Amino acid sequence: MKKSHKVHRSNSIHHRKTGRMLATMVLPISMDELKQLTKDWLFDWMQESLKYDVYKLVTVEKQKTVVGLISLQIQNGFYYVSLIESAPHNRGSEKINDGIGGNLFAFVCKISREKGFYGFVTFESKSELKDYYARNFGAKTIGNSSRMFIDEA
Repeated sequence: MKKSHKVHRSNSIHHRKTGRMLATMVLPISMDELKQLTKDWLFDWMQESLKYDVYKLVTVEKQKTVVGLISLQIQNGFYYVSLIESAPHNRGSEKINDGIGGNLFAFVCKISREKGFYGFVTFESKSELKDYYARNFGAKTIGNSSRMFIDEA
């Protein structure tokens, strides 16, 4: 895993119980941390890390607790997001935090802009999530495919 990005910080996840906005950081995840992920994660992040750079989202208060993961790589002048996932404790009606996906997409858009790619990011969307990505992140569908993109505009 080749990772050269600096730490990115934001205050953009919402703790549902207290209503507080939590300070977060996006950092490269280590192989040891990937090995420690529980079976409750939906994707095989260890396998994913063989092809893509994988980053973790953590809160500043609890830096050892992963709240979300994203895998990405540069492809022909833009970033491609392979997978994005909220931690098991941040899914469903009993989730602890809101805003995990938005925080991770904001991270990749920011590094896309820093790299000179104008914030351009692509990803494949499950059909049932296309409207969600369009409504919440301004993503647009490419043609009649499942591929979507987010750009600086």
